[in-house]
Amino acid sequence: MKTDFQLLKTLKSRFYMQSIQTKMKLLIFSGVLIFSVTHLYGENSDEIFKKNCSSCHTIGGGRLVGSDLKGITSKRTEEWLLKWTKSSQTLIKSGDAEAKRISDEFGGLIMPDQLLSDNDIKSIFAYIASKGDNPSSASVTSAVSNTSDNATESDIQKGKFIFEGIQRLSNHGPACISCHNINYKGVLEGGLLAKDLTDVFSRMGGDAGLRGILGAPPFPAMTESYKYHPITDEEIGYIIAFLNKVDKDKENQKVSSFNPLLYGGGGGVVGLLIIYWLLWFGRKKYTVKKEIFNRQLESI
Repeated sequence: MKTDFQLLKTLKSRFYMQSIQTKMKLLIFSGVLIFSVTHLYGENSDEIFKKNCSSCHTIGGGRLVGSDLKGITSKRTEEWLLKWTKSSQTLIKSGDAEAKRISDEFGGLIMPDQLLSDNDIKSIFAYIASKGDNPSSASVTSAVSNTSDNATESDIQKGKFIFEGIQRLSNHGPACISCHNINYKGVLEGGLLAKDLTDVFSRMGGDAGLRGILGAPPFPAMTESYKYHPITDEEIGYIIAFLNKVDKDKENQKVSSFNPLLYGGGGGVVGLLIIYWLLWFGRKKYTVKKEIFNRQLESI
């Protein structure tokens, strides 16, 4: 009787453990399924457009940094739009006349390559098509006032400090001067990795264009740099106020052939090579044992 009771208890315990394991497997399977569905369908066309396109384009709001995209699907074929979105420069270099015309219209401003799947690109243009035709001929910047025109000297100064890296960004992103240069009195010469920003305020559409670009960077290097270190809205406002000041204050713009970062870096490399050379020729060329051995040989 006791043996039967122990057997029953053992079977019950095993059944309970198997039940728990089954529930855990179902829970894990459900989690994987939910994650897969979220990954596949988590972003709709609206979100993809806002994330990748809205910093430079509008749909019916007029020209921003790039053209107004309303009605674009009725003007271009799907094949052409895919090629242009993936790599506008490749399409231009292929000799496509329309791509060349658009590039010339925007002063050679390069549209960054979009690392999106064909389905994502198609969904973006399907979303644009759903907004209808007849794009606005007005410029967004002409309809939207530049709030940075009313910036105080304190705001402009804060923007200058943020640009130069004197004041760190709240989320610890890199300073603008790391990659960009501005030719302006009292501003340190900056990096040469990216374009000069002296006239970027007027070139990129004023407050509206710059706020879009800084809020959701469309350029690959900027996207990676600020992906986990976004610039806050307040900091964007200060930077734009500074860039507005620089762009409009032509008298204090300067052109300098001397870049302290470039020449300082080159000088630092040369200095290190000289130090290494001195250390190399001042090194001990032989071990102590070799000198003792040679003296022993001479004494024989």
